[in-house]
Amino acid sequence: MTKSTRLWELSDNIQQLETAISDLQEDETLSEEELENQLQQTFNKWLETGESFKVKAEEVAAYIRHQEALAEARKAEAKRIQALAKQAENGAARLRKYLMAQMIRSDVKKIDGTTVKIGLRKKQPQILINVPPEELPDEYVKVTYKANLTEIRKLLKSDSDIGWASFSESHEYSVTIH
Repeated sequence: MTKSTRLWELSDNIQQLETAISDLQEDETLSEEELENQLQQTFNKWLETGESFKVKAEEVAAYIRHQEALAEARKAEAKRIQALAKQAENGAARLRKYLMAQMIRSDVKKIDGTTVKIGLRKKQPQILINVPPEELPDEYVKVTYKANLTEIRKLLKSDSDIGWASFSESHEYSVTIH
């Protein structure tokens, strides 16, 4: 089995060859001819490795596309199955309402069957709020705070010298594949 060179290995090789080219240019012990020969050989290896890197990067990008297409197909299948599950849930809910309505109509509160036990119980009454939430007393209101990151980003871009927020030092990248 032939071992395929990995993208990170090619990247390492490119960096090593660039360092080697730089070191050769600074090496004063080599004659002009030796320097030219070694630079040419190293430069050729660097070009070959660069081409291999591009080919491998294209292969990785093609595999990414494949994985993304697979993910989309699986999401579509999940939606289809979710729709079927929702249909089953709705059917069960309709039958549950029907059973409840018929038990109330027949004034039956409990059934001890052979395979299932059915009980009818009264729920707590629903709470109806007759005013907007802003008019409720404070002890009956939940308040949630959330940072407006869009506005904070604008502020930081215009004046980065605020003490309560800053940009992170790390840089994130994304790859586009067309």
